[in-house]
Amino acid sequence: MEGDTKEFTLPPAPRGLCFDRNDFVKTNFSVDNFLQEHQNVASLETMRDDLGVYLKVLRLAMIELINKDYANFVNLCATLIGFDKAVIKIQVPLEQLNGEVKEVKKCLEDAMEELSHWLNQRHTLLKKRQQLQYYSQTINCLESLECILNNICEKQRKEQLILSDRAALQYNQLKFSIVKCDDVIKLEHKRKYNEVSGKLIHILNDLVFQFWNDNNEENLLKSLITLTSLGRITETEMLLRKQAVAPLLQDIVNESALQRSKGDLQRIYDSILSLLNTKLKLFFHVTKHSKLTFQDQKYRFLVNCFWCEVEHRIEVNLSSIFAPGNPQLFYRRYNESMHFIKQLEQFCESPDEVKLLHKTQEYKSFQKRWNLPVYFQIRFQEIAGAFEQSLKNEPTSQSNDGFILAETERLWKALHECWSSGIYIKALSHKFWKLSLQLLSRYATWSQSYCSQRTILSKTEATSINKEIITNSFNLYLDTVTILERLPSFLKLVEENVPKQKSKDLLKQSLTYSQELLNSNKVKIKDCIVTELFNFYNIQLKQVSDIPRLYRKTNRSVPTKPCNYIETIKDGATVGIPAIAENDTGVLCSSSSS
Repeated sequence: MEGDTKEFTLPPAPRGLCFDRNDFVKTNFSVDNFLQEHQNVASLETMRDDLGVYLKVLRLAMIELINKDYANFVNLCATLIGFDKAVIKIQVPLEQLNGEVKEVKKCLEDAMEELSHWLNQRHTLLKKRQQLQYYSQTINCLESLECILNNICEKQRKEQLILSDRAALQYNQLKFSIVKCDDVIKLEHKRKYNEVSGKLIHILNDLVFQFWNDNNEENLLKSLITLTSLGRITETEMLLRKQAVAPLLQDIVNESALQRSKGDLQRIYDSILSLLNTKLKLFFHVTKHSKLTFQDQKYRFLVNCFWCEVEHRIEVNLSSIFAPGNPQLFYRRYNESMHFIKQLEQFCESPDEVKLLHKTQEYKSFQKRWNLPVYFQIRFQEIAGAFEQSLKNEPTSQSNDGFILAETERLWKALHECWSSGIYIKALSHKFWKLSLQLLSRYATWSQSYCSQRTILSKTEATSINKEIITNSFNLYLDTVTILERLPSFLKLVEENVPKQKSKDLLKQSLTYSQELLNSNKVKIKDCIVTELFNFYNIQLKQVSDIPRLYRKTNRSVPTKPCNYIETIKDGATVGIPAIAENDTGVLCSSSSS
């Protein structure tokens, strides 16, 4: 039988057929495709004959296959005789067995269901039993707390602290048990729970302020530890802020106090900070004790109590200090306020606490209240406006501060005003730097505009040398050179006010454009001077071409004096050249050669 199970293969086809026998066993065999592929190989009559030949081969192969497996077919038929009777014979026992299995299955399901029911009942009873235990514990804790707190106010403070600590332990147990039996507890017990909770916290809060007033550091620490065990850190911080910090700030932070100090805001800030070393010193030091700082949530007296209340009082009671109308006063008060923040940060015990201070909503609000854009706009109008007014159509000679022109001296003064004490604010460094670059650009544009206008006029008015144009152009050139020489020192001044190294690199890069603009102006100024001289001498020297005409075929005597244009050139030279000689011509010559 092993050989019978082998895969059937097509019998070999005779030679000379117009097709391949394997085409018929392909999975994608199609009659149409077969005919289309072989229509050019042979005619339809030839294909028909070849298919008939191969059909005969297949029939013979089929007959041989049937003959080969005939004995097996006969044996199979003999084996199946009487098989149906055997099946009927075992059918009844199998049905009986099936019924018995179903009965057993049903019994098991019923038992499982009953067991599950009893287990659920047991679980419910255990839960109720546990609730009753917690309920009993709740009643006992309530009675114990009422007993402890009943006459606690009549005790001495030290005894009150001890009893409060015991009551806190009972309260924590009560808080746990009352949550567990919330379904069965009565409203009366909930009311008592709220009463004893409020009474215990009220007693502890009173003890905190009593020990603070008595300057009793040890007992104050114990009171705060007890409140911490009750999870009352946030509430205690708010209490200290409203009942300890706020009353002390009430008389310090207000408009009348500012008037009494004659507008000296720094004196108010000093009074505020002095509280941390005097009346609030005990709270400040006790809340930093190691017994209170080992937990995840800690007391942050400086940030959450002191600073938050100080900022709130300043915003509400001293809102006038934020007014930017008077830039001098605004600058002073802003600097005093930022100095106050720096002093406050020195009281922080770690960089993390400084970061926490900066993250508070009060800190962000305090920074936003200072209207720096308006302040800068006022300063911009003062500095840029004064500089713009100093720029006139004609440069003004006024030797001062190493400059020849008054406009250049005003530019240098404006640049230093941007970074001077009393005007410059660090938070606006990017705006003041932009203003500095704008001032340099405006000066370059003004000098370029003057030279351009003079060049146009010189073409139409070339009958004489304009000494004023020569002098002003040369003065502009010398002042431009002086500014370029002084720009590195100015950059150093700016870098001292902008300490970040990354910002320093950006400053150097951005100043390069202004330096290139001023250097390009030097070329334009030189061109203006050359054009003025060239236009004048060019017209006069054109008369040289008239000499042959005057003396050709004439009886004129030999000239004994120069022509008129020579005198004109000489007179022009005595006007123009001394105008340049009055200044340092070496600078212009060296710059030209470079």
